[in-house]
Amino acid sequence: MNAIGKTTLAWLLCFAVQVDAQSFQEPPTATELREWIDDGCVKSGKQIGIDYRGALERAIRREPAGLAELFRYTVSGEMDGEAGEAHSAILFGLLQRWGDRRFAQVLRAQKLPIRKGVIGNLPMPPGKFPLTYASAPH
Repeated sequence: MNAIGKTTLAWLLCFAVQVDAQSFQEPPTATELREWIDDGCVKSGKQIGIDYRGALERAIRREPAGLAELFRYTVSGEMDGEAGEAHSAILFGLLQRWGDRRFAQVLRAQKLPIRKGVIGNLPMPPGKFPLTYASAPH
C-alpha cells in the first residue's frame, strides 16, 4: 500500500473511532440537569405561569406533563442569552435521557408552533434523533 493509501486508511480509522465514541456518550445525570438551570429560566417561567424547576423534576422522572411544560416554555419564556442556552442544553439532555422515540412521542402531541420552536432550539446532530427531528417541518 502506498503512502496516500495508508494516510487515507488512517484518517478513516480515526473518523470511525470518533463517530463510535460519540454514539456512546452518556446522557447527563439528573444532578447535572439541575445544575444547568439558569435563574433567567426560573424568573421568566414564573412570569408566564411555568414552574421551571418543577417541570424539570417531572421531566427527569419521565413524566410527559413535565416535558410538555418545558416545551411550552420554549415558545413563551426567555430564550435570549444564558437562559436560552441553558434551556436548549436541558432539552437536549432530556432528549438523550428519554431517547428519541419517547421524546418525539411527547413532542408530536404538542401544537405545531411548539414543535417548531423546540426543534429550532435543539442542537440536533445530523441523523442522531430522526423521530424527534421529523416532529416538525423545517
